[in-house]
Amino acid sequence: MSDKVKEKIFMARVADQAERYEDMVSFLTEVIQLKSEDLNSEERNLLSVGFKNLISSRRAAWRTVGAIEQNDKYSDYSGDCANYKNKIEGELAEQCK
Repeated sequence: MSDKVKEKIFMARVADQAERYEDMVSFLTEVIQLKSEDLNSEERNLLSVGFKNLISSRRAAWRTVGAIEQNDKYSDYSGDCANYKNKIEGELAEQCK
């Protein structure tokens, strides 16, 4: 394993501890590009943890906005909520690519 790959894996662990999951995924994406062979199980697990945590907050936001959008109490704002929910959906789709 090259020193550059080791450095990126280390930085992914640091980003995980710092709860900076977007950075974690970015470091691991670089690992994928640098390696000529498949990821080992530790690297796959790190990638899985990074994506899970990166996506989970936006999924929770999407569900929350959707619940508010459906609430009759806020019917005057349902259009605004729908637009906001679409924005979050776009972010989710982009991150999942």
